[in-house]
Amino acid sequence: RQSEMTAKHRWTTRVRWSEVDPAGIVFYPRFFEWFDLATESLFESRGQPWPIIFPLYDIVGVPIAESGAKFSAPVRYGDEVSIDSVVARVEEKTFRVEHEVKVSDIVCAGGFEQPAGVGRPAQPGDRLRARAIPEEVVKMLKNGVEDPHG
Repeated sequence: RQSEMTAKHRWTTRVRWSEVDPAGIVFYPRFFEWFDLATESLFESRGQPWPIIFPLYDIVGVPIAESGAKFSAPVRYGDEVSIDSVVARVEEKTFRVEHEVKVSDIVCAGGFEQPAGVGRPAQPGDRLRARAIPEEVVKMLKNGVEDPHG
């Protein structure tokens, strides 16, 4: 089950002092933290906040199976950053979200993450395993359904 998705969202933040190196430039791991925050915000914007859907679908979390980024311009302390995120595809157990990081009209970085939905083990101590993404979530990402549970 693989199809092209259209769910999009913009998340914004202001760069804090704790996110920069001594030169005042954002330390690269912060971009991956922002990608995570932008993905979670995308789900919230679609009526699917993780604190609600994880227990609803018996999901432990969405650990990253693959990620990457390319940096093209510095992001500095105090900059207002926007991250445009789009769900590029959904596979049986993973989905891919692509991110574009901008300051004003300048594209500073692009990246992606591919999380896997991990189900709660049957018994405590059992191995964690990826599981199929629930159909309701796939439909929400594909069709932009606002809140299939409300």
